[in-house]
Amino acid sequence: MSEKIAPITEHLEELRRVMLISLVSIFFASILSYFLFLNTIKDILLEPIKKLGMNLVFLGVTEGIFIHIKLALMGGIILASPIVLWQLLKFFLPALHVHEKRVFVPAFFLALFLFISGIFFAYKYALGLGLKVLLIDFSGGLTPMISISKYISFIIAFLVPFGIVFEIPIITYFLTCLGLITPQFLREKRGYVILGMFILAAVLSPGSDVISQLLMAIPMLILYELSIIISWLIYRKKEKEKEEAGL
Repeated sequence: MSEKIAPITEHLEELRRVMLISLVSIFFASILSYFLFLNTIKDILLEPIKKLGMNLVFLGVTEGIFIHIKLALMGGIILASPIVLWQLLKFFLPALHVHEKRVFVPAFFLALFLFISGIFFAYKYALGLGLKVLLIDFSGGLTPMISISKYISFIIAFLVPFGIVFEIPIITYFLTCLGLITPQFLREKRGYVILGMFILAAVLSPGSDVISQLLMAIPMLILYELSIIISWLIYRKKEKEKEEAGL
């Protein structure tokens, strides 16, 4: 009985250690970010709306300080991410077999790269267009007065889903490797998937406007077509290996 409980207790203790180190790392990285990188983070996030010639305001007495704390926390998470990721790898890797480790580690960092790529794509190409359409083209001649808190919340809600959406190719890769999907299946279900993507874009996009939904749905459609190609390559490789094994 105690032999069965001991490993679980050890895993829970290890998980607690991982969470503690991660939280402490984020805490100190946030303090460092507040004193060294706060203005840089703020300039990066405010650049898209400044290009439109607009200034932000804060409406509450404490809104200014809280938004700086929020930005410092964002910077702290980014700065501490190598430590957090390393702790997660140390926690999961011992449970994997050698051949699983060979796949897991590259896939883990590829997923991270795709997530960052999605956020970068959204910031560089979609965010500016979305703000222009929402604040100028659809303003109806009204003058917008946007609080910095609402703006930062919109930015986060706009960027993060793009990072998640960019994980579609790697998800397709693993599902194809596991034999759960085939390229034929993806082609046959394309119509349903397109409909589902527009519904998902409507749910994930920060606004209820069509433009925000299109800006998210179009990359999803492109990534889906890329996923079909990836699935086809993996499926063809598996079929070739089966033929060689049969020979």
